[in-house]
This record gives sequence, structure tokens and C-alpha cells, in this order.
Amino acid sequence: MPYLMVNLDDTNDCRKAIKQLRSAINAPDCDRDANDSVGRRGRKGNRLAADADSPSKPQGEDVAALPLPMKLRRIKQRHIWKHLVRIANAAEDAQSLPELDLLLDLPKNKMRSLKAIMAKLENRFDLKFLRVVPDAGVDASGNPRYAMLPNVRRQILKIEAT
Repeated sequence: MPYLMVNLDDTNDCRKAIKQLRSAINAPDCDRDANDSVGRRGRKGNRLAADADSPSKPQGEDVAALPLPMKLRRIKQRHIWKHLVRIANAAEDAQSLPELDLLLDLPKNKMRSLKAIMAKLENRFDLKFLRVVPDAGVDASGNPRYAMLPNVRRQILKIEAT
């Protein structure tokens, strides 16, 4: 294929170059049609969009259906694992997030950030690391106290021991 010289300041020249490149890879024409748009990933007819609809390719596995030890082994590969282990080892009773910061010697509000990351994992893996303990009350600032679920704590410590 010959090299293309494109004047990037000229929109017509850019359109011609894009059209030539798309035809070289057998993609649809680059002319825009308002009814043809499907969002950020590209337009209908785009090869990437067609590949996404292919039934032969897996669309992602359902990690929520895995047993707890397998879920935690997957989470172990992430950077948050070291914090989960520290929480499992240190916090036997219910603690608020600021109290966990002090207990684990973390920077101020670090536990709040970690809790947000945990929430994403909790949603994806359909599990709970920490739950609010209503009987434990609140700390001096009015923050609720959390406790790690016993089965999650037990599995984290078991995995970490192996």
C-alpha cells in the first residue's frame, strides 16, 4: 500500500484519507449518517461492533456464581488484598472507617477510598467484605461501625496462610 500524505489542517483531505484507509480494511464508508450512530464505540456495521455480537466469543464469565474461596483467590491478585488481610487480622470487633485508619496506621480517609474500591468488587463478585453493625453504635463523629463478615474473614486468613 502506498504511503499517504495528509494535510491535517484540511478537513476534506482528512476525510479522503480516512475513507481510503477504511476501504483498505473493508470497513464501511466514513460518511456520517445521523441514524447510523451507536455511541462511543463506533457505528453500526463497524467490525468491532459486529465482533461484539458474535455468539462464538464469550461475553465474560459470571464471577458472582463462583464459590467464596474462588472469588477471594481472584481478588487476591489485586492490590486491595493486602488491606483485606490487614483488616481480617486486626479488626475483630466493629470499627468505623476513621477508626480503621488509625488501627491499620493508614493515612486519613484511606479507608474511605478502600471501601469504595471494595464496593466495586462486592458488586462484581456479589459478596460483602464489611457490613454495618447497628448494635456497635457510631464513633465520636457519627460514623457507623463496620465488621468483616466471619466467613469472609476466615477464608481470607485461610488463603493468606497457604
